[in-house]
Amino acid sequence: MKKSLLWLLIMLLTVSMVVTFSLAGCKEEEVAEEEVAEEKVAEEEVAEEEVAEEEVAEAVSFDGVQLKVAMISEPREWQIEELLPEFKEATGIDVTIDFFGFEDLYNKVLTASAGHTGEYDVFQFHFPDMALFDERGYMLDVTDWVMRDKDEMQLDDIHPSLQESHMKYKDRWYGVPTHVGSMTFYYRKDIFENEGYEVPESWEEVLDICRDYEGKNPDIKGFVFMGRADIQGTATYMNILGAYGGDWFDDDFRPLMDQPEWLEALNTELELLEYSVDGSASYGFDEAHVAFEKGKALMIPFWDSGDSFFSNPEESEIIDKWAVAPMPGGRATNGGWSVQISADSPDPEASWEFLKWIVSPEMEAILVPTTPSCRISVLTDPENSVHPSYQGFYNVLSGDPFGFPKITPNWQIMEEAARQINKALTGQGEPEEVLDELQELIEVIVLRYGLWEPTS
Repeated sequence: MKKSLLWLLIMLLTVSMVVTFSLAGCKEEEVAEEEVAEEKVAEEEVAEEEVAEEEVAEAVSFDGVQLKVAMISEPREWQIEELLPEFKEATGIDVTIDFFGFEDLYNKVLTASAGHTGEYDVFQFHFPDMALFDERGYMLDVTDWVMRDKDEMQLDDIHPSLQESHMKYKDRWYGVPTHVGSMTFYYRKDIFENEGYEVPESWEEVLDICRDYEGKNPDIKGFVFMGRADIQGTATYMNILGAYGGDWFDDDFRPLMDQPEWLEALNTELELLEYSVDGSASYGFDEAHVAFEKGKALMIPFWDSGDSFFSNPEESEIIDKWAVAPMPGGRATNGGWSVQISADSPDPEASWEFLKWIVSPEMEAILVPTTPSCRISVLTDPENSVHPSYQGFYNVLSGDPFGFPKITPNWQIMEEAARQINKALTGQGEPEEVLDELQELIEVIVLRYGLWEPTS
């Protein structure tokens, strides 16, 4: 009996062991099968990724693509044109740039966009006009591309102030900032040193210097400025208006030309005219900078592109005799251009490559010193301290730049302001009279566009 029980136990143990080993073997086979399956899936995923990468590579092949671009005719843009062969070599994209003057460029962008001609793939325009061209859908919303390529673009290096003013409209991204800058205050440092003048911090101090210097040199006046009835005249006046705390509109878009700051600024400009180079009331961009570079004036508020004019050994007679200072009163007119893709472009992806290229860190470094950069790293680079407007522009951006009104009828408003201010400068109207007229004109414009409704 005991022997039978012993044999029974042995048999049970044997069966148990066989079952256990069998189950273990099955488990190992299942694990092996799972590992093979996972490896197969991984291989398939890698293959799919390789196919996707090949498809992307094919999708971004721009060989043979031709783009047409409309830009302002100034030194920075000319240099961009000179570098186009490098862009073509890198991307395969062939770019042609047509150059225009300020008003002609605006008219070209407007007519081509409104007519949907498809004549141009890329436009450059004054950044306040984003309110017109972007609002009407003339330009391509590139928000998704900016978010996709922000690391490649090193977006954080583009000054936040310029991202808001030159790249975005109503919280959407439309373009890139190039040929940016502000107005700055240029003065003859050699004469200041000889006369013992301190750099003026207010417009009253500017006038004090003008009064003191009047008559000391019959060939040099104390001041020169852009007073013509165009946007440059308005931009010049804005520096003085900003110093007195003036602005274009209140929070409800009520025009503010009837406020005392406007009258104070205009009276100051009229007094400056008494000590200015003859003709300043009708001077535009070219006449004003030529007068200063030829040594005819002691001071000038001018765009920071003045650096290149006043340093040009072929034209300037004041090499190493000038310097820049913050705008008296502390608020400078901010300007510059946005470059955007036409909604009618048949090659928007290729156009986007062009936009990224013109503001790339490499290009911004190459384009020194043709107007300040949009990049913090370039503006603050110690090697660029030889270009005074770079640090000056960085300071303006970090402070309180005075921008043109970024609303649809900004061009009309700038023109009306320029005409009325010029009336006072040329003796065609008293300051109070021309500003009252301007108030009425601007009220009509903002009412027509539905931007403001009077409360009474």
